[in-house]
Amino acid sequence: MISKILYVSLVTLLFFSGCGKKDETKPTEEKTQKQAETNASNIINLQTTKGENIKLTALENGILFENYQNKVVLLDFFATWCPPCIAEIPHLNEIQTSYKDRVQIIGVLMEESKNNEEIEAFINSHAMNFPITNSKANFTLSDALGGIRSLPTMVMYDKNGEYFTHYIGAAPQEMIEADIRKALAK
Repeated sequence: MISKILYVSLVTLLFFSGCGKKDETKPTEEKTQKQAETNASNIINLQTTKGENIKLTALENGILFENYQNKVVLLDFFATWCPPCIAEIPHLNEIQTSYKDRVQIIGVLMEESKNNEEIEAFINSHAMNFPITNSKANFTLSDALGGIRSLPTMVMYDKNGEYFTHYIGAAPQEMIEADIRKALAK
């Protein structure tokens, strides 16, 4: 009986703690919400698996998301090999559907070795209904945010592009939705 409780506790702990990055490079020690100084070099163009550009411009306290003004934006840093990342997909799909006119989720793939065809197969197998970016700029964005150390990591920006909150590891859908409502009311 004790071994069963220990096993369930260990599995639960691993699930909610997230996956570590396989990359052995050390990210900067700055906090996730720390942004780069504003200048012309603070523009990042993320490329989706469908070939669309998502232009981001660093602001003093957040990010301007071109084409997503007046929307809460949730950046989901994930990997296809990460079980908690996969487990949160149905919740993110539901959030994107429920808040489609007021929220935009953007999946930011943290893998260098996947081509767009492989990612599209992953997207289709999980019925993902939000864009997934797959480019070297994903890592530039990660670095600009202080380095993503654990997956999944989600960073939320309010409808003005200002940093609102972040989550490390799998976050309950109810918590994310409560924060979305607060960010929309801001």
